[in-house]
Amino acid sequence: MSATEIISEIKKLPARQREKIFRFVDAELRQAEDVADNAAADRALAEPGENIPWSTARKKLGWGG
Repeated sequence: MSATEIISEIKKLPARQREKIFRFVDAELRQAEDVADNAAADRALAEPGENIPWSTARKKLGWGG
């Protein structure tokens, strides 16, 4: 079943059931983002070198601050 077919079927559901699906998908996406963010943080923490203040990092990146 394609994503388009799944979306079409979801649109046919009553509002209460659609809302349950949206909450489930949102929770799954948040969990996946957390896993990815934590992995990126672990990689960054494993890099050698000293930590610098965020304001210094922003300046070095040209983001102002």
